[in-house]
This record gives sequence, structure tokens and C-alpha cells, in this order.
Amino acid sequence: MSSNYSITVLQFQKLQGVKLKVVIYRDQIDVLAGAYAVQRFLIGRKPNSIKSDQESILNLYRFCERNDIDLHRRIRELSPITIGEIEAFSIYCSFRRDREGRVGAGLFQSRMRGAKAFIGYLWKFYQGRISEKSESIVAAIARGEAMESAFEFYLKAPYQPNRNDKVGLTPEMQARFYAIINPSEYNELNPWVRPEIRWRNYILLMAMMLGGNRKGETLLLKLNHLQLTGRRKYFEIEKPKGVVIYARSEVPSVKTFGRQVDLHDDLAAMFEYYITDMRVLFAGYQRSSYVFLSARDGQELSLLTPNAILNSLIAKNPEFKGVLTPHLLRNTFHDLLNNALERRYKDSSPLSKALLKSPIQEAAGGWSQGSTMPQHYSKGSINSRVSELQREIQQRVLGR
Repeated sequence: MSSNYSITVLQFQKLQGVKLKVVIYRDQIDVLAGAYAVQRFLIGRKPNSIKSDQESILNLYRFCERNDIDLHRRIRELSPITIGEIEAFSIYCSFRRDREGRVGAGLFQSRMRGAKAFIGYLWKFYQGRISEKSESIVAAIARGEAMESAFEFYLKAPYQPNRNDKVGLTPEMQARFYAIINPSEYNELNPWVRPEIRWRNYILLMAMMLGGNRKGETLLLKLNHLQLTGRRKYFEIEKPKGVVIYARSEVPSVKTFGRQVDLHDDLAAMFEYYITDMRVLFAGYQRSSYVFLSARDGQELSLLTPNAILNSLIAKNPEFKGVLTPHLLRNTFHDLLNNALERRYKDSSPLSKALLKSPIQEAAGGWSQGSTMPQHYSKGSINSRVSELQREIQQRVLGR
């Protein structure tokens, strides 16, 4: 069933030119969703958070459209969404729109909380039109609180998403992938023509696959995050503090803890070659301190560019269709890391092996320590092992 609702990017000139994603209905701005976006921005919400808000509103509108619920009229008349409708909405929130299967717990919570907050915003807006001396204000407040309690009930109810294993590329697919993205000018498998594009894409994809970064973390890398000389070579993923200045409307984010990713000498040399010889070929490269630049305007890459890069690869290599995404490269790194850990601790008992592996995997992934992890491992020793294994993985892949 097609929908009349979608999301677009709007630039608000009176709000310092900020670009926000806003829900539209048949190519017209939804006034209430737009007002909500502006209100959220004015109270300090970041554009990425507003995007999440608007996606939740879009999901709510599409549910109402599908079930013939006139949401605006209902809220305008202070006629609450019933508990039965909220239950149906919670089921709707639990399923993916693009493919079969259930969403993760985080997305389910985001959809439900976003809808609850928006409906609460609308309810208070229309409730405010009632005279405080009117007896109906008491009834309106009570109905609003009952609706809020119903949302909270389904938010607190246990939610069990599909727990699909996160599996990376098979060794055979990895070998094929490396062969395709090799930036050599003689590589006819490589789908990109210009040498600077070949090298940018190669370093970008290798950073994700051999460093275990998310795409947002990789796009936010700046030149001063790299240490490519000296005894220890690495790049650093920093958790941004304050507002991130980024040329695109959608700003990448760092969803994990900050960390340093050690580089094997060969991979460090490739990074250096890209920066000194290839990055300077992008027009206007001096204007940006980010590592990865757009060939269109020399500014930082869009958050969707890594997906577009892989899509162009898939177009010429259909065997990767449905299996190759930016996040799958991160999954592949953790497969490689797990294999390296299995080799290192092959003589340990299963329990000892689990206790030895987990803190390294958590540190490498930028995750918080699990409650079952042993407390006697010092951060320094864990980071030392992470560094050593990162270089081992890179050396093994690069064949040196």
C-alpha cells in the first residue's frame, strides 16, 4: 500500500540556515510535524535527533492512514487514541517496512516514544485552547493521562525482536571484495574510473572492514585523528563534544565509545599515500579537515555515500546483492577478530576463552563492558591486546 506521506529536507533560513528533515503530505509540509521539528530545534535538539523524531511521526501517520484514523481530527477534538489502537500501533512498530522480519528493540522503542511525544505535544496544544475555568479541562487532562499510560504500558512490556546473527562476508567473498576494490590503475574489476576516487573508496572501505568502524565514525575522521608515523600508527575515533560542523544536512554520529584503531605499517602507508597524493586531487580539498571528500564539491561526504559506493560495486558484481552493506563490513571485522582470538586462545578452556575474548571484543567494538566480564583486566592490557590483534588482522589480509 503506497502512502501519501514521506520525508524531505528543508532549510530554515531564519534558524541559521539549518537543514531539518520534515514530514510532508502529498508534497506539502505537514504543518504540525513541521512546527514540532522547529520547536524541538529551538529547545536544543540536534538535527539527527529531529530526523529520528520525524521518522517516528512518519511511521505514526502511515499507521493512521492504513487504519483510517484521522489523527488530527481526533486530537483536535481531544478524543484520545484508544488502548486497542495503541496495541495495534505497537504491533505495527515492531515490523520492518522494507523487508520481512521484526525490528530491533532500539528502533521499536524509538518509534513508540517518538509517537507518544508527538501525540502528547499535539494534545497539550489543543488542550491549551480550553479555558482553565471550564469543567472540560479536567476531563481532557484525565483522557490525556490515560492515553499516556497506555503508551507507557506497551513501552514497558517485554519486547523480543528477531535475533539474527550478525555474520560478515565469507572468506571467498572477502577475497573477491579485496580484488574488486584494489585501487591499482590496472585493475579492470574496479568500478570507479578516476584514481583519486578509487583510492578514497579503497581507504574508506578498508577502514571500516579492518578497523571495525561504523560508517558515521569513518566519515567523521579528520586529518588530525591520524597518526601515520613513528613506532605506533593509528587513527582515533572521537566522540564529538558539542555541535558537529558538517557540510551535509545529515550529520554522521559516533554511536560507540571513542577509541584508537592501530594500523599495520602497510595500511598506514596506504593511508598516507591517499592523503598526500590522492586527496589533494579533490577540488577545494583545502577547505575541509575531514579525511574523505566528495568529488562533486570537495567537501565532506554525505552519510549515504558509503551505501552509494557499495551499490555501484554491487551493480557490476550482482553476487554481492543483498549481502553487502556498510554495517556488514563491521560484522566482517568482528568475524576476523573472533577468528584471531580463537587462534590465540585455542588451548584455553571454553570458560577461560570466553573470559579472555570478551573484553577485547568489547574494546575493539567501542562497546561498554558487560556485567559478566571479569573486573581484573586493566584497560591498558586490554588496549594493548586490541592493538596487537588489529595489526595482526591487517597484516594477514594484506599478505605481509
